[in-house]
Amino acid sequence: MKKNDLLKLAFLFVVLVSVSFTSCKKDTDEDTPPETTQTNNFKIGISDAKDPHSTTKSTDSIIDITKLTKCEVTISSIQLQNNMGDYVNVLTSEQTVDLRNFIGTVSELGFIHIPVGSYTSIKVAVSGVSTTYDGNTYTSSTAGSSSVHLNTGQDFDETQGVTNSFASGEIVFELPLVFTINNEEDIQDVRLFFDAETSTYTIPYTYSTYSWEFAGIREIPSVGVILEEGIQQIKHSPPMGITINAGLDVDYYGIHTFVDFHAKGGTINSHTSQHVYRGEDGSLTVDAETMATNTNTLIPTTIEATGETDVRSDETFKYNDIIANLAAAGYNLQSGHTYYFSLRKTWNITTDGQTYDLTRMCEPMPVTIP
Repeated sequence: MKKNDLLKLAFLFVVLVSVSFTSCKKDTDEDTPPETTQTNNFKIGISDAKDPHSTTKSTDSIIDITKLTKCEVTISSIQLQNNMGDYVNVLTSEQTVDLRNFIGTVSELGFIHIPVGSYTSIKVAVSGVSTTYDGNTYTSSTAGSSSVHLNTGQDFDETQGVTNSFASGEIVFELPLVFTINNEEDIQDVRLFFDAETSTYTIPYTYSTYSWEFAGIREIPSVGVILEEGIQQIKHSPPMGITINAGLDVDYYGIHTFVDFHAKGGTINSHTSQHVYRGEDGSLTVDAETMATNTNTLIPTTIEATGETDVRSDETFKYNDIIANLAAAGYNLQSGHTYYFSLRKTWNITTDGQTYDLTRMCEPMPVTIP
């Protein structure tokens, strides 16, 4: 994948999950619009799901996280769509957040009353971004032109080739989010997931005969969201790279962290695995194999009612099968190059008398082709 030699920064939040999970509360008539005279408490938070179980990583196109000292995005609006197709604003004021600050933590973005009723999706609008990478800062927003400030003290703007990420206006994306509020005593919590490291990649800005590196933020807008109900996976501790020896399959494992927001506890009955090809810069989402039942035993299979539960899942990167599948799809991986793959999993979970499937896709892992 070629990158523009000029600074090309646009916005992407890497897919960790887009899950639509219906509330476990008593169902209501979906044809009935929300009662505007009744409202409930709605809280929305933000976190970064990444929690790696290794401290080293190959950094080819995905950025070196130690050089990223700022990764700010400005969220101008968050709206919920109800089952009648109308939107309700849930962000009372514009919020600027630094994605680096939310690794393993949750911060509150807003707390507001919303009408009782059924909801189907959440829509987020981003109006600005500012990153500092290796001492060089890029800033762009709908409110003004784009510019870069170099660690040498120089400044450049669009007349010198700096791309305006928001030339077409706000970046808006919408995700399915299905839940029902039955009465004014209900309290609903929703969390957006971001990943500062895999949302960005290194690209050069060249002016005259000089070049500098910046953290580019990916072009395809995507973000994860969960409804804090029942058992949910809240983070993943992946290996930081897969090493291929003699073209053989590779066994590895990941630690998946779950929380039961209803404090009932439960069981993971089964799980599936699928590797997804992400390309040389982590921006693709191409199935590298079919989703299949994973027969490896999870350790443990029981999710505790309180606190966090870490579950180990053993996986196999079927190198030859994956290479052949990608070649058939038109992706010919070259020896010596590093490419990125994500693991997509579906968990079948029973909790509080109900059973449901929960799907997650983890952040890209580097694989170097021998």
